Amino acid sequence: MKFNFYIGSVAASWMLAVLVVAAELYAPFKSSLASAFMHHWVGKLVLVSLVFFATAYVYRNKTEILGVADGRVGWFSVLGSLAAILLFYVVEFVM
Repeated sequence: MKFNFYIGSVAASWMLAVLVVAAELYAPFKSSLASAFMHHWVGKLVLVSLVFFATAYVYRNKTEILGVADGRVGWFSVLGSLAAILLFYVVEFVM
């Protein structure tokens, strides 16, 4: 079975960033993840994994996104989502 891991990583990295911010800002969401999956991080892992594999499979034959190579978009998306999570924690808990 063929997958496009770069496009899967694009969707999964941004999904993780959204889940992290949503869980920190809205406590009932974090609680629902914990109650459904035994811990909120396990819930995030399951959801992000589903998004990764579904997107990687659906877009398995795609080689670029808006004219940019999928590998390049994948790397920048992962770095961008990590920066977004870090920036959120700095703004929310340090400042």
